[in-house]
Amino acid sequence: MVPASDADRRPTVLVASTPITAHALNATPVVRSLRAAGARVLWYAAPWLRAHAERWVGEDFVAFAADLPTTFVPARTVPGTVGSLAEVRRLYRDYLVGSVPRHVDALLALVEGEQVDVVVSDTLMLAAGIVSELTGVAWATLGDGPLQWPDPDLPPFGSGLPVLHGPAGRHRNRQVKHTVDAVLFSGALADYNQVRRAHGLWPVSDLLTAGVSRRLHLQGCTPGFEYPRKVWPEFVRFVGALGPGPGFAPPVPAQLLRDRRSRPLALVTQGTMRPDPRELALPASRALLSAGFEVLVAGMASPLPGSSHVTAVAAVDYYDALAQADVFVTNGGYTGVTLALAAGTPVVQCGATEEKPDIGARLRASGAGEAIRMVKAPPWVIERAVRRVLTDPGHRRAQERLRAEFAAHDAEALIRDALLPLLPVGTVRSDVALHEVHEVTPPSPDGA
Repeated sequence: MVPASDADRRPTVLVASTPITAHALNATPVVRSLRAAGARVLWYAAPWLRAHAERWVGEDFVAFAADLPTTFVPARTVPGTVGSLAEVRRLYRDYLVGSVPRHVDALLALVEGEQVDVVVSDTLMLAAGIVSELTGVAWATLGDGPLQWPDPDLPPFGSGLPVLHGPAGRHRNRQVKHTVDAVLFSGALADYNQVRRAHGLWPVSDLLTAGVSRRLHLQGCTPGFEYPRKVWPEFVRFVGALGPGPGFAPPVPAQLLRDRRSRPLALVTQGTMRPDPRELALPASRALLSAGFEVLVAGMASPLPGSSHVTAVAAVDYYDALAQADVFVTNGGYTGVTLALAAGTPVVQCGATEEKPDIGARLRASGAGEAIRMVKAPPWVIERAVRRVLTDPGHRRAQERLRAEFAAHDAEALIRDALLPLLPVGTVRSDVALHEVHEVTPPSPDGA
């Protein structure tokens, strides 16, 4: 990286990404929109993102230190821990908060050494808020999960509960919030506040909102996929579906499209953090075969046993696959669900770990999909949900309503328009045609 002189310096934005696959890739629209507007973008992320990041920022990619965690590995060696409360506690305390001191040091060095004007982070990069407080640099956050901002009338994050109106609902929400904080986040919050005190900052009372900027929060969905609120926080901006953009992964195999002439196509995924096919891929495949589908399972590197009508691939272009698919069966990753809603593809969510129940609850509340709160649902349960989501008129109306709502949200344009006011006046273009942004040529290994 070669910082520009003060005379010709472009505004500089530092994008800091958590090393969880979807969270890191979902920063791509931020990077693209800011580069198209003329800003310099530094992208701080795990080393495995380098090839993708360098397409857009070239030598301005900054990898984590080699000894920092670069991906979250569930404790699969301990029976019964995958997706359990103990696993969620470990994710936050050991993985996310445990890395905060090192990330703070790295981000401080970048902000001060590269004359950064704005920091943008996803809500799990908890170091970014501390750096903003210490330096005064503007901070914006990217929400690629259910909105982590409390409301007394809404069930708290992590509960997966439906909305319950009135005093009884508010009482339930307070009690559940207290329990969730005590069981899941108390240890991680104590560790996070210890870091804050070490830097001379006041402690905070809530870990989830510590990752949300009160200046500007870009929520990766539309209002129709969030619980309605009497009052929305003024700093929240809905920007539509996020993702790496088309072409990041291979398209749907051509042979599969030829084979489906007489069969509808179902896309199945259980995300990057849950590789055991017995959780969803196998039962969903059996259910969909029984219902007469051609099945594409994404995220499985090895073929699944069974029918020739099931194709497993390590990665697939979700934009292409969702445009081709007649139904999407997923454990409930936020990016996949919102991209499916944007494509108008019916969704069946089947999962009960991490934040998946919260996403399923929003599917039910919006009417756009079916949600099964089970980790290993029987095939007949999945088949029944698939039939409902494809035939129920209420689902169809909700799917079309959300598809139109997402279509009205151009993520890159909305992100650009929200972030530009945080940059120095007159230093960027506000009338740029975002589709004209070009990839940069990454530097050669020898630096030539």
